[in-house]
Amino acid sequence: MNNKAEKQEWRETSLKGRMAESLVYDLLKESGNEIFKIGYEAILSGLARIEESFKRNSEVGEKIRSIPDFFVIDKSGNPYLVEVKFRWNPAGHENDAKKLARIKDSWKECFVFYVNCSEKPYFRASKYPFTNESGHLIVEPVQNLKFFNITQELLDKFDALVEKYLTPTLHKK
Repeated sequence: MNNKAEKQEWRETSLKGRMAESLVYDLLKESGNEIFKIGYEAILSGLARIEESFKRNSEVGEKIRSIPDFFVIDKSGNPYLVEVKFRWNPAGHENDAKKLARIKDSWKECFVFYVNCSEKPYFRASKYPFTNESGHLIVEPVQNLKFFNITQELLDKFDALVEKYLTPTLHKK
């Protein structure tokens, strides 16, 4: 594969990740939660300049890169951390084990929201320990997390956005 194709694939993946974050942000907000962006992209917007510092101390870099995307306060005033991941399908990605290990080490109280575009429910959540003994993701529909107050009616509207903007991008083999 040439460099141009690799860069385009990276850009596409990055765009879909940002779309997934935006969908989860709006879903949580419209469900009545207060939500704040705290991920390293939000905190360190000039990350390219300090990337070299991360290489010198990889432990610090890994911890900063693993900061969850959102700090959420539900209607009762309870705080939560949420990380968002876009995945083509609900089974996850080959790099998930490594990423979840970082979250387990530093942010085990975090919820990981997965947005997929190939199989309903499109919005799923995982909580510690994140995987079973076989290494497979443990997920449940986000509306099962009652404290976030996500209704099926609202979820139907967000499912329609996934189908309109993300599902058409599936690679057909």
